[in-house]
Amino acid sequence: MKRFLFFIILALLPNIAAADTMTSSDIVNTLKRNNMEVLIPMYEKGILVLDSKNTTVNAMKLVRNYAAFADAEAKNAKFWYRGMPTQQANDFINSNYTRLELPDKSFVGIAPRFSYVMQYVTNSDPGVVFEFGTDSEGWLYKQWSVDHPCQIKAEGGGTYGLGPSGTYASCNNGPNAYKPKIDNLGGMFNAWLSNNTITAKVAYVLANRKL
Repeated sequence: MKRFLFFIILALLPNIAAADTMTSSDIVNTLKRNNMEVLIPMYEKGILVLDSKNTTVNAMKLVRNYAAFADAEAKNAKFWYRGMPTQQANDFINSNYTRLELPDKSFVGIAPRFSYVMQYVTNSDPGVVFEFGTDSEGWLYKQWSVDHPCQIKAEGGGTYGLGPSGTYASCNNGPNAYKPKIDNLGGMFNAWLSNNTITAKVAYVLANRKL
């Protein structure tokens, strides 16, 4: 019987080792080492909490209380997601969530499936996934691909590129084209962020524990 129990415990060891707990000091220090100090107040206020089930000895994962973590299709999506590397995330938070950077030749994608977007932050490229909330289901899709002819990419339930190399050429064609022509969708998106037509918040954080 003891031998049988030993082999059961041995079989469970990989799963036991996969999850890890951290003290409050461990979490704060890991955020500091990852240049994520801007997130510390959110953790200390309980807005971000440790995802102990998915935190490992290599990667710390924090999630936001009451985020939607939606996985929708663009036509029905109320929430959209974007994963950002640390410095880009810091800049966005420091702008009070009102301005996404749109560097030359950048795509700056957003998609309505959290499970798809979260893959863009990894232990080798830590960062933050932001959740963007719109007025109603399908609202953003209607603005760009019903009222106007912007062609959406299929990935992640439907992806728009907000940057200069993103989704905008198709927006300038056909009877419902933007007039005058637009250079990107990011300018409109940032305007909506600025006037709270679209809201933004941190939904998920992945930090490297070995830094």
